[in-house]
Amino acid sequence: MTTRLLRFSHRAGWAVLVLGIALQFGLKDHLFGFRLLFYAMPKPCLLALAVTLLVWPKTGFKSRGTAALLAVFLGSTWMMASWRGTAPPLSQRDESTEVRVLYWNLCRPKELHQGMVDLVKEFQPHVAAFVEPGRSQMEENCRRYEALLPGYQAAWMPRGILWLSRVPSRYRDRGKLEGAGAYARFDVNGLGPTFPIVVADVHPHPFHWRKGQLDEALTQAQGRGDAILVGDFNTPLESGLLEDYRKHFTHALEVAGEGFKETWPLGLPLLSLDHFWLGPDWEVVEARKVWRITSSDHAALCVTLRRKAK
Repeated sequence: MTTRLLRFSHRAGWAVLVLGIALQFGLKDHLFGFRLLFYAMPKPCLLALAVTLLVWPKTGFKSRGTAALLAVFLGSTWMMASWRGTAPPLSQRDESTEVRVLYWNLCRPKELHQGMVDLVKEFQPHVAAFVEPGRSQMEENCRRYEALLPGYQAAWMPRGILWLSRVPSRYRDRGKLEGAGAYARFDVNGLGPTFPIVVADVHPHPFHWRKGQLDEALTQAQGRGDAILVGDFNTPLESGLLEDYRKHFTHALEVAGEGFKETWPLGLPLLSLDHFWLGPDWEVVEARKVWRITSSDHAALCVTLRRKAK
């Protein structure tokens, strides 16, 4: 019985590995039926599976050799796509022209989120956007956040978006993303020409494709080159559904981040669910991914930008 179970598990492991590689390097999540499998089989998990098959008991040399080659392939492609060394500093910096934006998924705290308060105090962003900030007493919590963070004004958008700003800003629009997720759009003033920031929280419903929500969030940028989109997209950067984003925007962590770009869960580099997209008018000065795993299972993103010279 034990031998049969080992053989079955071994064959099942190989089937999953082959399917996972096909999804990651070809099919992706273009087809609705494959999306959950694609999200459940990121390259780090496939690498772990290949290593498991490599050391599987009572397997032949050919099987171990194939597993070893696939482990090397998966490990190298994952590292090349995910890991980034220290970003080269810009030759000239003028802090008076820079814009610092903080984003974080707060994971629905039941009380005031002290971790968020500490992070804002540490990085002093001009504006900060948060999704899943909690639902109870949010109007009261906004006043409490303002008291704890002098100089900031707080606003809460129903469906779960919290906005903090220490520069003039104006709420413009909010709503649902295809009846499931949420977005809010703000205009930011006082940092050069007025520019929009779109905050999105894509709902990961297992029976709804995320393409509609992603497309609606992108539409809120209104085709502006100075638009910034941030949020929990619940969609990894490898997704084929983000092709339109890549055509018109740049991902801050891909051009100026350090270390692994994955933002979930709990410090493990499995999935890059949290995104910071910027239009072609912007240049990234610094992009930081910050873990506070006692406060949230998502990483926070703090990005400093400046407008490109014309």
